Amino acid sequence: MNSKLHLGQRASVSVGKTPRRGNVVENILAPRGLFNVEHWRGGLLLANYRCPNGITNEGKNFLFDVMFDNDANAATWYMLLIDLTGFTALANDDIYDDINQAGNGWDEFTDYTDPGNGDSTVTRPVWNPDPASSQSISNGTQTIFDITDTGTVKGLGLVGLGAAANTKGDHANDGKLWATALFDQGDTAVVLGDQLKVTYTVSA
Repeated sequence: MNSKLHLGQRASVSVGKTPRRGNVVENILAPRGLFNVEHWRGGLLLANYRCPNGITNEGKNFLFDVMFDNDANAATWYMLLIDLTGFTALANDDIYDDINQAGNGWDEFTDYTDPGNGDSTVTRPVWNPDPASSQSISNGTQTIFDITDTGTVKGLGLVGLGAAANTKGDHANDGKLWATALFDQGDTAVVLGDQLKVTYTVSA
C-alpha cells in the first residue's frame, strides 16, 4: 500500500525587528514634535487642540551644528503664535530672519501678555522643558499666553538662540526657528481674557 500525506497548507511567521545592515542595528533618528494646547475662557476649559509640528530645515541644521560642529546651543527657547491675518503657508525653508518680513508666508500674532514674565506685553513666553527621558523632551509646566484682544490664531512656533529671541516681532539673523505648526482642528478665534496653555513635546 502506497500512502502519501499531502499537506496543502503552509504556516509562516513574521517577527518585526529593528532594521539591520550587515551586523549593525539601524536606529533611525526622526525628530517630531507636538504642541498640545488648552484653550481657557472665563476660568473654564473651552477646548483642547493638537498641533503636530514641522521642524524647519534651519532647525535641523542647527541641531547638527550643535551636536557635531561645536556651535553654541540655545540656552532658552521661546514660543510664538502665528496669526491668521496675512497667512499663506508654512514652508520647510522658513527661517527666523524672515518672521514678519515681506515674502514670508506668515506673521506673528502678538496680542497677548506673558504671565511668566510679569505680564510683559513685549516678550515671548519661555518653553522650559524637563530633562529628556525615553527619547522625548517636554515642558512639565505649561507655557501660557494671556490674550489681550480679539483675533484668530493659526498656529504656533518655537524659536531661540538670538539675543532678542524673547522679543515679539524679533527676526534678527542670529536667531533660529526650530519648528512651526498649525492647529489640526482649524483656525482658533480668541478674545480678550482667553488663555492658551501649551505643552510642547519633541520625540525621536
